[in-house]
Amino acid sequence: MVINIGSGASLTLTEIIGVSRNYDKVIVNGNALSAIDRSRRILEELIHGDVRIYGVNTGLGDLYNVTVNPEDVAKYSLEMLIDHSTGVGDYAPDDWVRATMLIRAHQLSLGYSGVRDIVVNRLVDFLNMRITPLVPRYGSVGASGDLAPLAHIALALLGRGMVRYQGKIMSSAEALKLAGLDELRLSYKEALSLINGTSYSTAVASLGIWDTYRLLRAAIAVMALMIEASRASTAPLGIEVNTTKLHKGELEVARVISELIIDSKNVNTSGRTQDPYSIRCIPQVLGSVLDALNWALHNVLNEANSVSDNPIIINNSVYSTCHFHGQYIALSTDLLNMSLAVLGNLIDRQIAQLLRKEINGVSNYLTSGPWRVGLMLTQYTAAALSARLRELSTPSTVQNIPTSGFQEDVNSMSANSAIKLHEVNSLIAQLIAILAYDAYVVASANNACENCGKVTAHVYGIISKYVAGTQSHSEATTRLMSAIDELSSLVSLRINPS
Repeated sequence: MVINIGSGASLTLTEIIGVSRNYDKVIVNGNALSAIDRSRRILEELIHGDVRIYGVNTGLGDLYNVTVNPEDVAKYSLEMLIDHSTGVGDYAPDDWVRATMLIRAHQLSLGYSGVRDIVVNRLVDFLNMRITPLVPRYGSVGASGDLAPLAHIALALLGRGMVRYQGKIMSSAEALKLAGLDELRLSYKEALSLINGTSYSTAVASLGIWDTYRLLRAAIAVMALMIEASRASTAPLGIEVNTTKLHKGELEVARVISELIIDSKNVNTSGRTQDPYSIRCIPQVLGSVLDALNWALHNVLNEANSVSDNPIIINNSVYSTCHFHGQYIALSTDLLNMSLAVLGNLIDRQIAQLLRKEINGVSNYLTSGPWRVGLMLTQYTAAALSARLRELSTPSTVQNIPTSGFQEDVNSMSANSAIKLHEVNSLIAQLIAILAYDAYVVASANNACENCGKVTAHVYGIISKYVAGTQSHSEATTRLMSAIDELSSLVSLRINPS
């Protein structure tokens, strides 16, 4: 698949995934090339006048009042990038870096940054030739752009730093030589434009949102089996009853759940007047998580397709902006992290309920005698994971720490929040695996899902395949982590970022 970027194009989440994880090819469309050339031409005309342009004929950050020669700025581009490449920690995954390069190339090719087309094309070359810079994951405060991680990428374009190429880690200079590319030499404003955007935060958030969507679908598939195993009432879960509420996410979850258990003979057989909240309120709880996901996706895609730079060129003028600020990303991923903590709490409670004789219809903890604890400890582990989710759900964006004197005094911490989303997703996957295992064991004790509906029987079969031959609860749940994709494929959960 070939992805078009630049003016007149809009990146979708599927395209970001396609390029970052599936190595889809990227091209810069003709409209983008024209827009890039136009803004560059205007910038070149303006620097010969008396216009003061931040980062072109001035210093950076708190040094914005210092006048400099534009040619000197270009001359010292390498030194400037070295100064900014102060990231720390483990290297970010390759897909994070590839998504960052894609989004940065797209944002620059919208035609408001004044860079030459060779800069955008070099980012595209790296993507298409699968040259991936090694980028430490921490160091961005989510304003003035994701300066540190983007500086590491920019240095690689210039033949500095380390990259992964042809399955090996090597110097960027060596990779450029093997790929037949010259070392890029930057002109004025280009070093600044390469680092003065939210592309890293946006990329990390985009991939995290995609993974969250996949996990929500898997969670619903497993919850359908849990509903079967608990013999729950379908009345609170149906479409008709939930149309009386005006929340789109709630109605969508009700639709999906209803379709998954429509032909079940287990449901509505418990004799309970009402089920616990963790079963009865699935549409409301999961629906709110889905609506949060849609809101976050809307903001993240808007950011990916927006100008993210400073200063920017509009018509024949240069404007100082705050378009490098990651507040929209930070709030979006903070909300999603909190929402997923709610989901984790829901799953933990469902696990606890499944271990009750009143709910499973077999025995407490499914234990075979007083000398065994059965599945009791699966809930202990779930409780530990749920507690960790609560710790991670503390918002990053409220942790503002000013930088660069009194000039950069409000920072979003969007990169921290987006990075946390990936750890949160990992914990949610583990909780889904535990719920899947417990629901499977309960269903097995109740006639091995003989009376399950068609889809939930399929869910049961998938879990059975992964659990077969395991010697412990831990081994079973660990193997079920690999079942997430199969389980999610059974659920058609619609997302609508608009």
